[in-house]
Amino acid sequence: MELLLRKTGICLKEYRKHTTILLTILFISISTCTFAAEGNFPAIYKTTTNLNVRVSPNSGARRIATLAAGTLLQVDYLTTNNWAAIQYSGQRAYVYKRYLVYVKDVKIEKSQEKKEKAHNGNNYIEKIISFIFTIIFYYIVFFVIKKIAINILGIASTIIYKLYWIVCIPFYILNWLQRHLSKPWRIFHKGNSGNDERNKNLREIYAILKIPLYIALTPLRFVNAFYYNIVIHNHYEMYNYILEVILPSNEKEGADDTLRYIVLAPWRFFRYVVWHGTLTFIESVIWTFIETIVPSLTLFHGTDESSGINITSAGRDGYNNRYTGIWNVGDGNYAGNGIYFAPARSTAIHYSAGILIVCRVSLGNVLDLGLAPQRIFNQCGHANAIGATEWGLKNGYVTGEWWRKDCKWWEYCMYDWQNRYNYSWRIRPLYILNIDYKCVQRVPGGMHHWLFRMLVIEDICTYLKERFGTLFK
Repeated sequence: MELLLRKTGICLKEYRKHTTILLTILFISISTCTFAAEGNFPAIYKTTTNLNVRVSPNSGARRIATLAAGTLLQVDYLTTNNWAAIQYSGQRAYVYKRYLVYVKDVKIEKSQEKKEKAHNGNNYIEKIISFIFTIIFYYIVFFVIKKIAINILGIASTIIYKLYWIVCIPFYILNWLQRHLSKPWRIFHKGNSGNDERNKNLREIYAILKIPLYIALTPLRFVNAFYYNIVIHNHYEMYNYILEVILPSNEKEGADDTLRYIVLAPWRFFRYVVWHGTLTFIESVIWTFIETIVPSLTLFHGTDESSGINITSAGRDGYNNRYTGIWNVGDGNYAGNGIYFAPARSTAIHYSAGILIVCRVSLGNVLDLGLAPQRIFNQCGHANAIGATEWGLKNGYVTGEWWRKDCKWWEYCMYDWQNRYNYSWRIRPLYILNIDYKCVQRVPGGMHHWLFRMLVIEDICTYLKERFGTLFK
């Protein structure tokens, strides 16, 4: 060994010296680690054999119990005679330290718990922050989508307006055919002959001629009724209902309240798109059937934006007033006191203040003013021709048809009394066009259901009693 160590350049003395130093360092390290670990009381220890628990730190003390080998227990401190103080059954007790082995420091465990609690706390804060940022993100996304949807609907409104003037041409022609073929003699009576007896006879003859024409035009009436009620009116109302979901007009449904807007979105969808959309469809189907039997025409009425919305609105936007859903007699009344409609869009646009209401109108028994008594005809062309209304209603006429000679166009006046138009069910708005802004005009909350409405139902009952009441007497 010495030879070997010398060859390596280290003498035995130096070897012993270095060995002593290394052993000393190793002993100090082990001792330091052991006492450092075991000195941080309280600490968790494990029994290495069956171990007696005594009431005081000596082997002659009374035994309380015996712990099985491998039992974990918490040592609070060590006595000077190397006994470990523990808690047993709620009292201070002692076990001999020699038969214990150190496991872990309780303080380290508590420290770990604190770290875990701190980590959990940080996770909780992180979750809150993450939740807040998620809400903000979806809030931004929501309003971006809302803005995009509104712009899309706005663009769609303009596109629909432009397409309308092209797409509706065939049906505009069909409506024109129905009107002219139902009364082809109209063109010969733009003026009045002045012969009251002859005019009376012609009225009677034409009333008979209308019967075969009515039968022959039944398919045409059905096509027009189907197109305007089911295709056009349903799509227009659905446009209004979708707008109520995306851009509500009622404050109670979230018009100016973001929280209400979000929370009540499902409610708005159900109320407008599902409920009122279904009622509109049912109503359109019923009117299609009715208009196939009761002749109706698509006619135009010019007015301003405020009046147009009041006339057609159902008041679902929360701003109902006494004019909602009501037609009111305007100024002029050159062909009688009543509500005026034009068979040509250009005529209605002439009277319009920016709004064109397109309606289906059941004109009823129409008085050709060119075949009316001359004194009645002569009142036309002057303001407030109330005589035409009185004579017409007295003789069973619902509407007057007049050729306005100075302007070269036809007009219809649905006779009115006491500012109450002749049966509400006879006038059914289909849609509104905004001439000024060249777009489809929105009706906040959608139009009235012109069938499911008390005023209309009462008028229908009154009409049926007048027509068929005598049959049941």
